[in-house]
Amino acid sequence: MKVLLGAGAALAVVVLGVAHRTAVDAGGDSLAGADGEWLVLAVLATVAMWLAGAVSLLGTIPVRPPLGRVLAVQFAASFANHLLPAGSGAMAVNVRFLQRQGISRGAAVGAVGLNSLATGITHVVLLAAAVAVAPSTLVRVGVHLPRPDVRTIVPPSSHGPVAFAAVGAAVLSAGALVALRGSRRRLRRRARRVASAARRLVREMRELGEVLRHPGRAAALWLGSLTLPLFHAFILFSLLRGLQASIGAGTVLVVYLGMSSLTAVVPSPGAIGGLDVALVAGLVAAGVSSTAAVATVLGYRMITVWLPLPPAACTFAVLLRRRVI
Repeated sequence: MKVLLGAGAALAVVVLGVAHRTAVDAGGDSLAGADGEWLVLAVLATVAMWLAGAVSLLGTIPVRPPLGRVLAVQFAASFANHLLPAGSGAMAVNVRFLQRQGISRGAAVGAVGLNSLATGITHVVLLAAAVAVAPSTLVRVGVHLPRPDVRTIVPPSSHGPVAFAAVGAAVLSAGALVALRGSRRRLRRRARRVASAARRLVREMRELGEVLRHPGRAAALWLGSLTLPLFHAFILFSLLRGLQASIGAGTVLVVYLGMSSLTAVVPSPGAIGGLDVALVAGLVAAGVSSTAAVATVLGYRMITVWLPLPPAACTFAVLLRRRVI
């Protein structure tokens, strides 16, 4: 079974590489013409990005596994994250790792959820702070965003069909209510299971609250969550400077935070595709030439995804074989 899992990881790398061969080739070409010193900084920021993820995860759990092992798990999780949408691959790997550390599944899910919540909060705080410092950037980006016209979505002539659809929905809802009343016993059983799960969740949240009462753990959680998007933005900034593009670090931060927030609404595996297009559009709106914007985003993908993908897959297979995850 472990051999099959390792072979599956290798096969996934091959499939991803073939499916995105054009992007990989273009990313390599864009990096070939960049300043080497800025490329080194971008690579170091990528490593620091995984370290920030490890530190923030350590802030949510009562046990203290070796930092190197947690870092290896985050590296392996980056591989799983490119197979499943919306970060679910990394979440599954982290939950499995915490269970291997003796934490119950419910507490492990709660810890990973708390980590995601802290990341979301710091993301919003950073975006608000960056916009406050450079509000003109948001204005420039906002001008280029499409604004749908409500009249084109629901024209006046469609009021009749809309009303008919509303009546049909009401009839279907009434039928559903009748069907639900006929299965009260099943609903009561489900209610008991939900109540039991809720009590378990409350108990586990209390355990997590105890974890966060420790200043060191709270500091690790918030520090890791805060620096994670900063490293992403710094990678983009380093590539832009390496390609001789003139743009401020604050502007790049606003573009990254804003575009990543927008693409989170429609998740894709590793955010590949949606985020790329949004970042190019945001950088162009901020004043970067289209050529430099495309080269920067391709280089960003090359450094954060394609170059680390084979070793991350190998790390994933090794951790599976050693039952770390």
